[in-house]
Amino acid sequence: MSHESSNSSKMEASYPTESTNNGEYSAPDAPDSEQEEQEQGNVVGPIAGAEPDYATGLRLLLIMFTIFLSTILAALEIGIIATAIPGITDEFHRLDDVGWYGSATFLLAGASSPMWGKIYKYLNVKFAYLASVALYLVGSLVAAATPNSEAVISSSSTWWPTLRKSHPVLIGSWMGVFMISTILGPVIGGAFTSAVTWLWCLWINLPLGVPIIALVLLFLQMPRHVKPAPATWNEIILQLDLPGFSLLLASLVCLTFALQWGGQTKVWDDGSVIATLILWILLVIVFIGVEWLQGGRAMIPLKLMKPRMTWTNALYCFISNAALFVVIFYLPIYFQFIHGQSAITSGVNTLPFLAFFAVGSLVSGVIVGKTRYLQPYQLISALLMTAGMAFFYTLEVDSSQARYIGPQVLFGFALGLGNQVPMTAVQGFSKPGDVASSTGIMLMCQSISGAYFLVVAQSIFANRMLQTLLTTAPNIDAVKVINTGASEIQTVFSGAADLPAVLGAYMVGVQDTFAIAMVGSALAVVLSLVIPFRRLPNHDSKKTEDKVPTVEA
Repeated sequence: MSHESSNSSKMEASYPTESTNNGEYSAPDAPDSEQEEQEQGNVVGPIAGAEPDYATGLRLLLIMFTIFLSTILAALEIGIIATAIPGITDEFHRLDDVGWYGSATFLLAGASSPMWGKIYKYLNVKFAYLASVALYLVGSLVAAATPNSEAVISSSSTWWPTLRKSHPVLIGSWMGVFMISTILGPVIGGAFTSAVTWLWCLWINLPLGVPIIALVLLFLQMPRHVKPAPATWNEIILQLDLPGFSLLLASLVCLTFALQWGGQTKVWDDGSVIATLILWILLVIVFIGVEWLQGGRAMIPLKLMKPRMTWTNALYCFISNAALFVVIFYLPIYFQFIHGQSAITSGVNTLPFLAFFAVGSLVSGVIVGKTRYLQPYQLISALLMTAGMAFFYTLEVDSSQARYIGPQVLFGFALGLGNQVPMTAVQGFSKPGDVASSTGIMLMCQSISGAYFLVVAQSIFANRMLQTLLTTAPNIDAVKVINTGASEIQTVFSGAADLPAVLGAYMVGVQDTFAIAMVGSALAVVLSLVIPFRRLPNHDSKKTEDKVPTVEA
C-alpha cells in the first residue's frame, strides 16, 4: 500500500464521512475555533437534505451566454481604454492624469474585491450581480457624458463590475471568451478613437450592458439548494470589513495623488506631496493592524496568508502583473506618441502581445492539467518575461515594426504561461471553506498591482521625460509638452530641433517604465524560487490534504 493510500485509510478511520452528490465520500473539516465553526456554518452552498438542482440544457446555455456578455463587457474595456488613453489626452490636455485613467479602475477593484465576495455570500446572488452590472453602466454613462478629466477619473472607479464564476467545467470556455475580448479591445478602441471619438469607448457599454440585465432577470435563477448564508444585517455589515476597505482605498488614493503631483505639478519637497506620502504609509500600517484585529471578519484574513504556498504566490501575482499593466498601457503611448500612429493602427500593432498572451494561457492550462506541477512553469514564465522586457527596454524612437513586434511575442507568451498559475495554486491547496476568501485575496493582488504600478510608472515616465527635456532642450516649455495630446505632438513641435528633442524625451520616459516592468519580472524569478515545489493534488488526494494540516517546507 502506498504512503498516500495509507494516509487516506487513516483519515477514513479517524473522521466521520459524509456522502456527496456524486456518490463519493469526504470528511468535513474540523473548525479551529468557535468563531470558525460559526463561519463554516454560514457558507453559501447545499442545504442539508436538499437535492442539488443545477441548470442544464437551454437554461444553462442562456446563463452562460449572460456570463459571457458580462465578461466581454469587462474585458473589452481594459484593452479599449488602454488604446484610447493617448486620444483622451488630446481632449483634456492632461498627460499627468494618465496614471489615473489606468489605475482608477484597478484602485477600487482591488480594494473592493473581497467585499464583493462577502456580498455574494450573504445576499441574494442574482440581485448582487445585477447591482454590479448597474454600477458598471452608471460609471460608463457618467464618464461618457463628463465635461472634464477629473470626472472621467471619478466615474472610472465604477467600471470594474466584479463578476466572477467558479464552476470548473465551464471555466475553460469563460477564459476563452475573456481572451478573445481582450484581444479585440485595442482594435475596437482604436477604431472608435480614430474614426469617431474616444467617448464611444464608454458608450459601447450601454448596448452590451442592457441585454445583460434583461437576461439576468429572465434566466438567472439560483438552484433551490443554494441560499445566502444566514446572518443578521448587523453581522453582514461587520463581515464587509468597511474599516479595512476604507483604509486600503484611502491609502491608494494618497499614493496616487503623491505620485501624480511629485515632480510634475508640484516639487517633490512640497508639503502636500510629503503629507500624502506619509499618510499612505500610516494608512497601510493601520490597515494591517485593523485586519489583525478583525480576525475572521477581515477582508484579508491574515491566517490564510501564513502558508508559504499562499503568500509566495500572492506576491508573485502582485509583482508579475506589474509588467502586464505597464505593457498594456504604455505600448499604445509608444506607438501613438513616438511613432505617430493612429489609435486603430496602434491597436492592431498591440495584437501580437495579446494573442500570444492567450496562447501562453492555453498552453499553461494544458500542461498544468497534465503534469499538475506549478512552480516550474512560474519560473520559466518569469525568466522569459524578463528577457521580453529587456527587448522592450532597448526599443528606440526609430525602431522597426519587426523590432517592436518580436518582444511582444516573447513577453506575451511568457506572461500567459504563468499568469493564472498563482490563482490555481492557491485555490488548489486551500481548504474548501477557504477557497472563496483565498480567491478574493488573489483577485485583490491582481487589481492592486495595477493600481500601484500604473501610478508608479506614470510618475517615472513624466519625471524622466521632463528631466530629459531640461537637459536636451531647455528652451522647450515643459508645461506645453505635458498639455499636448498624442495626435498633436507632431504638429505642435514641428521644428527641426524641437520634435526630435520631445520624442527623445518621451522615449526616455517610456524606456524607464519598461525598466520598472523588467525589474518586476526579475523579482518574479526570485519569488518563483521560494514557491514550494509541489504537485497540484488530484481529486482523491485533495480530500486527504484538506483534512491534514500541511507543514510548509
